[in-house]
Amino acid sequence: MQLKSIRTLGEMTPVLADPNIGKDKNKDDVVYWVFSDISKTWENLTLISPGDYNGEFPKTFGHYHSSPVTEKYKLISGEGILLMQKRKFIDDDWVSDRLEKIYFVEFLPGEEMEISQEWGHSWTNIGNEPLITIDNWKEGHSPDDYKPIEELGGMGYFFIKKDNRAQFLPNPKYKDLPKPEWITAKEFNEIENF
Repeated sequence: MQLKSIRTLGEMTPVLADPNIGKDKNKDDVVYWVFSDISKTWENLTLISPGDYNGEFPKTFGHYHSSPVTEKYKLISGEGILLMQKRKFIDDDWVSDRLEKIYFVEFLPGEEMEISQEWGHSWTNIGNEPLITIDNWKEGHSPDDYKPIEELGGMGYFFIKKDNRAQFLPNPKYKDLPKPEWITAKEFNEIENF
């Protein structure tokens, strides 16, 4: 296992509900680490810090896949939500600011889920301990995988801490943002027929 990458709060600035948070004195705080070469089955381990940044929970940057390969995730430990958003396909092209569907996927440790190309995704740590996930993505990511999320200032919704609970705020940069549906990893796998 080796350290593959880290994302600091400063690097997360483009996708935060309040981008000014990533510009403050805590900009060098590590939000998450990615380790690679985990096992023969699993390629990456991601560890997301607990806590919050002026009320917003720590999360991964969020991305789509330019490759049609299906990715599998497994939750190892912690309390997290996987935000899944499906872009609309209009006139033979993906339209990033218009979403067809949004799921907030609740996981239990040990559960797995497969994700196809049309789904953008980002993990959020809403617990008090580190959130640890593993995945089998060996393809690597290009800047184009992150670009649609960065250009829109994040995913369709932000998870914030309010009254000691996780709540969500819509990202105003998306058009016709659908209402999110809460589902389990098992339900998502059944919907997607994996």
